[in-house]
Amino acid sequence: MSVASVGAPAHDAVMAAPTTRRSLSFIDLGSLLYLGAVWGAVFLFMRIAAPQVGPVWAADIRLAIGAAVLLVIAGRRTVPAVRGRVVDFVIVGALFSALPFTFIAIATVTLPAGIAALLNAATPLFTAAIGMAFLGNRPSMRVIAGLAVGVAAVVVLVGWSPLEPGLTTLVAVAAGLGAPASYAVAGNFVRAKMRDVEPTELATGMVTAGALLALPVAIASGAPGTPNLEGVISLIGVGVFSTALAWPVFFSVLRRTTATAASTVTFIVPAFALAFAAIVLGEPVGPELVVGFGLILVSLSLVLGIMPASIRSPIVGRLHADLKSGISRP
Repeated sequence: MSVASVGAPAHDAVMAAPTTRRSLSFIDLGSLLYLGAVWGAVFLFMRIAAPQVGPVWAADIRLAIGAAVLLVIAGRRTVPAVRGRVVDFVIVGALFSALPFTFIAIATVTLPAGIAALLNAATPLFTAAIGMAFLGNRPSMRVIAGLAVGVAAVVVLVGWSPLEPGLTTLVAVAAGLGAPASYAVAGNFVRAKMRDVEPTELATGMVTAGALLALPVAIASGAPGTPNLEGVISLIGVGVFSTALAWPVFFSVLRRTTATAASTVTFIVPAFALAFAAIVLGEPVGPELVVGFGLILVSLSLVLGIMPASIRSPIVGRLHADLKSGISRP
């Protein structure tokens, strides 16, 4: 999942491409739909597998499978990229994979997949907040309004849901929000330190480092449970499709287009997650999910600067028109 991840990284959260182009090709659009689907499926896969093997083990198995696939694909090419910057890859492996993947797994043990996915969509909100708090960014009223709406969305999702109040729910919600917070920090780090690394090599080093970092924590958590067939399929699916084959795609789209264009995957992931949870797990789509999803879309639109032209300034309205026709600028 996000991220963004499963999520998905957000606007200005990751490195800008050296040679970005404004237009979104059919390949880019298809890639974003693929990412929305496989990152949305993270919450389904983890909702099935994490209770069976344990959340930390589920995260590490996901990372181990993803790392194995990526090392086969790009292991040799990744070694020169890692040489001399091991610490950078350890940091990004912790913040972009080990921590958020574990948080997502912990959240899905308690929370319905739909709620966990919607909480994970807060990555752009945390990115904006980090920029305000630590990077000296001066937020516009639009961004402040977006952050306020995002807080309201979380309140609706948690307060209006049928979740049992208590420490377990509080921990799960904190974990669900911890993942996008980690993605936001990681994205700013990657943008500052690793924008020169090729997409597949970056994904390979990141996921491999994450797997190694999560392993001792998984061992300390106790022996893993034994998954059933559904659990095994879920772990393979989340490791291969949602991790190994997803992150290089995202970094490639980001390199070809813009941070704003790539960040639109944040709008797609929750829709797929809600659909998968309803179809496969039979989770009801209650009013809290509908209202929460709507508030999150409004919040993301405000923070990312993507809103209907009728309620925006003429300049921003023209940007929205460009986006609708497949053109976007950060």
